[in-house]
Amino acid sequence: MDRRVFVNRSLHLEKIKFFGFDMDYTLAEYKSPQLESVTFTFALKRLISMGYPDTISDFEYNPSFPIRGLWFDTLHGNFLKVDPFGNILVAVHGFKFLTTSEIYNIYPNKFVLMDENRIAVLNTLFTQPETYLLACVIDYFSNSPEFTPCDTTGVKQTNGNL
Repeated sequence: MDRRVFVNRSLHLEKIKFFGFDMDYTLAEYKSPQLESVTFTFALKRLISMGYPDTISDFEYNPSFPIRGLWFDTLHGNFLKVDPFGNILVAVHGFKFLTTSEIYNIYPNKFVLMDENRIAVLNTLFTQPETYLLACVIDYFSNSPEFTPCDTTGVKQTNGNL
């Protein structure tokens, strides 16, 4: 087969407003964990610019923590490792692994339905920085003396300003 690249010569790049690229390793080979670290740092800076506490700038990306295939329960802030049927095998809140009884308190029968409004599936290499950043932020708010848990779904600032 002839190996040629065909180009549309009538494409006027000055009319293109946005460029994007597909991050599935088909067009480029990415340096990991450097790419994840840069992604993590930019996302962290964005959170701070949105009003998150400056103290979270101390977070550093740890490529050994996140794994692919986790479900993130946006209601309770838990990472879930589930089997193909939705049975919870492991649950983590921030960096704290939940005990079996803690899991049962939140998820009766250690089961959760896949609900796109509640569950985010973190199943690619490109969600690893997001996974670690979520864990850092959840751990920070769960363990900071400045914040008090409201229930299993949030925190409030101890002095009542948040």
